[in-house]
Amino acid sequence: MQWQDWRTLFERRSTRPLPVPDNLSVYSNLPESLAKSLAIFQLGESGGGTIIKQARGSSLPQIDANYAEAMALFVREENRHADILALCVHELGGELIRKNWTAKLFVAARRLIGIRLKVLVLLAAEVVGICYYYVLASRLPNSQMKHWLTELVADEQSHLDFHCCFLRSQADRTWKRWLFILVWRTTIWLAAIAVLFDHRAAIKDLGISKKTFWRRWMTYSQLAERLVVGRSTDFVPVC
Repeated sequence: MQWQDWRTLFERRSTRPLPVPDNLSVYSNLPESLAKSLAIFQLGESGGGTIIKQARGSSLPQIDANYAEAMALFVREENRHADILALCVHELGGELIRKNWTAKLFVAARRLIGIRLKVLVLLAAEVVGICYYYVLASRLPNSQMKHWLTELVADEQSHLDFHCCFLRSQADRTWKRWLFILVWRTTIWLAAIAVLFDHRAAIKDLGISKKTFWRRWMTYSQLAERLVVGRSTDFVPVC
C-alpha cells in the first residue's frame, strides 16, 4: 500500500487557505432550513483526535507511520471542511450548533469500536457527504458557496478512496470480506435513513426528491463496496 502517496496528497492540500466571505444578497433568498442542515454537517466534520491516536499506536498489518500521518492530515482536512461549513452557515444568516443526535450517533459509534470499524463509519460519512454536498450545490445559485460545496465533494471523493484502501488492506480473507459487506450495508442504510430524516426540512424546501439522494447514496455505497472487496488493486489518490 502506498501510504506515502496519501500522506503527500494530504500534505499538499493542507496549505490551502480558507475561502473569503462574499456576503451575496442571493443567499437571503435561500430557506432557513439550509443553514440548519449545514450546521449539523459542520458539527459532524469537527473532532477526530481519537482516531489519530489509534492510528499512531496501531499494530495492524499493512499500515505504517505514513498511514498514521496521512490519517492525521485527513482529520485536519475534515476540520477545514468544518470551518468552510461554518462560513456557509454564517453566510446564510444561521447559527452553529453544539450538539445534534445524528452527530452524537456517529461520534459514539467511533468511540466504542476499534480503528477498522471506526474507518468504516467514516467511510459511510464520506458517502453521505459526497451525495449531500453535491445535490445541495446543484440547487444553489451561481456563487462562492456553490464552489465551496463542490470543492468539499472533490475532497470527500478522495477520502472515500483513502478509507477504502485501508479497509481493503484489512479484508485479506474471504470471511473478512463477507463480514465487511454485512456491516457495511447495514451501516450505510442506517446512515442514509438517519440523514434523510434529520435533513428532511432542507430537502423539502429545496425541492429535492428523496429518491435522488437515495440513488446517489446507493451508487456510491456500492462503489465503496467494490473498492474494498473487488479484485482491482489500482487505488490512485484523487487530486
